[in-house]
Amino acid sequence: MAGENDPGDTIRPRLDAHAADPTRVHLLRAVTRIGPKGGATEAAFTLADIDALDQTLKVVADCVLVIVDPIGTFIGGGVDAHRGNEVRSVLAPLAALAERTGAAVLLVAHQRKGAASHADDLVLGSRAFTGIARSVLHLLADPDDDKRRLLLPGKSNLSRPADGLAFTIGGNPARIEWEPDPVAMTADGVLAA
Repeated sequence: MAGENDPGDTIRPRLDAHAADPTRVHLLRAVTRIGPKGGATEAAFTLADIDALDQTLKVVADCVLVIVDPIGTFIGGGVDAHRGNEVRSVLAPLAALAERTGAAVLLVAHQRKGAASHADDLVLGSRAFTGIARSVLHLLADPDDDKRRLLLPGKSNLSRPADGLAFTIGGNPARIEWEPDPVAMTADGVLAA
């Protein structure tokens, strides 16, 4: 689910730049809803439509990754993203779906602009977004190199935290160029610096 990037001018060119197989990428944009009088209407997908996502995963039976980018776009209009109980009521069925199907779920969240002492507290909205997650990764600018980005561990419930990764954007067409060596930094460490 992509709420901010256009499939034609952004998503497909990025897939092509990384030699991805576009036939393995599917975009869920809308659902059909049946009204009280039987009429069908098309509506934007939200996580309130978990049954539609479940049906989609049955059609795309070999799906191994579901990306929700950004989570704020798909949380649903009736959900207050700053209230933990409301966020959990939407994310818990998604977590159950992931467990049942075996597909990993990647939620992309924006960061708040204010300060925080822990990187996991920077996620825009309720702390429940990181609380329900089993693993949290942070994408941060390198404080010493404005062209370098860091993918660093935050919360890690299922294993010891892994080392981070670093990359730049380069090439023509533009693509991620990963550095070969891991980065021994944490998101909290970069935040403190």
